[in-house]
Amino acid sequence: MRNLDLMRRSFHRRHIRARQIILGQHKDFLYLLPMRLSHLNALRALEASLRHRSFTEASHELGVTPAAVGQRVRSLEDYLNVKLFIRTKSGIDPTDDALRVEKLLNVGFSDVATALRQLKQSSLGTHLAITLPASFAEHWLTPWISEFYRRHEELDLRLDASNRDVDLVTENFDFAIRYGRQTTPPLEEKLLFGDFVLPICSPSFQKQWEIGPETSSLNGVPLIHVDNRTSDPGWVGFDSWGEAFGFDQNDLSKGVRYSSVSSGLKAAVEGQGLVLSGMVEAYNLIKAGQLAVPFGYSKHCKTHYAYRLVWLNGTRQTALGRDFADWLMKRAHDYSQGVDQLMR
Repeated sequence: MRNLDLMRRSFHRRHIRARQIILGQHKDFLYLLPMRLSHLNALRALEASLRHRSFTEASHELGVTPAAVGQRVRSLEDYLNVKLFIRTKSGIDPTDDALRVEKLLNVGFSDVATALRQLKQSSLGTHLAITLPASFAEHWLTPWISEFYRRHEELDLRLDASNRDVDLVTENFDFAIRYGRQTTPPLEEKLLFGDFVLPICSPSFQKQWEIGPETSSLNGVPLIHVDNRTSDPGWVGFDSWGEAFGFDQNDLSKGVRYSSVSSGLKAAVEGQGLVLSGMVEAYNLIKAGQLAVPFGYSKHCKTHYAYRLVWLNGTRQTALGRDFADWLMKRAHDYSQGVDQLMR
């Protein structure tokens, strides 16, 4: 309880300091603005919005809508009677008042998360919590995770397979595996690998439809589309892929549509059609002979985003956490070498 009281008082002092910097000329009225715990969500929204320079990107991290982030920031502006962002048609621009407290908020929330983790440190020796994309968990990590279990028979592993960007500052996870752009403070990262998109199908489907490296038209060939796959601007559908490699553009938008990667890959394995997939998700199925690359590996489109191992800056990792990071980096290296061999 004493540690928790110290943590609350430390955060309270940081909050008062942030208000002093924001208010500047209004210091005489600080006694009118008492600290409330209900303001923490608003401060968290402000910190994330400043770091990303975007309500939308902040919403992905916090697991709420962009409108909710904007509302939290607006409530803080009303409370302080200070403008924190200039809203424009192209996005948001932080004001000088907001910029003056950006670093203070980054450090403050990082310190709070570190304090909580240290208070729980005694119970973390065999516990490991990781959040990661659902398709990555199912198709890339799952076939190999038993290897890590064999190294740590006492392991209590929690895998949160979801497609939201979990807030590592406020939620209790040791690591996140993310597909996206390079992270920013207070997060740190190690790059695992990039990805590329290419068409795949079952070997029997390839034989049935007589498609191969010399094919230039997919007219009549059953296609499988995965909708809302990612926000990656480099991720292509059949239209863009076909255009890049000189395929007849007729009928490339037709076919069966799924809302999940797993459903699309399962349909392809069962011989129902040709699907565009990331190599990361298709790799183990290709190695197992369940899927084929009918047009060859050269006809692929490289993505803009990459897979990254992410953690909160200042977090004191357990020996188990450090070993997991080392194991995952080795696995990533082995995977990259395996892909290079396939593409030769």
